[in-house]
Amino acid sequence: MSVLALWSAVLTAGPASASAVHYGDGTWYNTGVGACGWNNNDGQLVVAISPRWYGNQPNPNNSPACGKQLRVRGPLGVVYVTIVDKCPSCKTDDLDLSPAAFRQIADLNAGRVRIQWVWA
Repeated sequence: MSVLALWSAVLTAGPASASAVHYGDGTWYNTGVGACGWNNNDGQLVVAISPRWYGNQPNPNNSPACGKQLRVRGPLGVVYVTIVDKCPSCKTDDLDLSPAAFRQIADLNAGRVRIQWVWA
């Protein structure tokens, strides 16, 4: 396999090929209408993911990641979240969680915590 083909496969890998545990930083944000086009609120268990996992469709509402779930583990526990948004400033395996989701894994005052996550 050429280097270009291998790199292309890595860049387009999605949930089906991403069964590994991912490590990154978890932060929280105030929700609203996300890149998936849905209006969410801070009490829902939702998440914004990095451009690497969200993709770059001409219409962001058409991302195959929209509606998929992740299992996220943080310092205080585990939460299952639904992908509703893209986090342009997030590094590859960082997640930006709703306040309700973040509270299940850490204190909101922490702001940023180390997390691990998998596709649920």
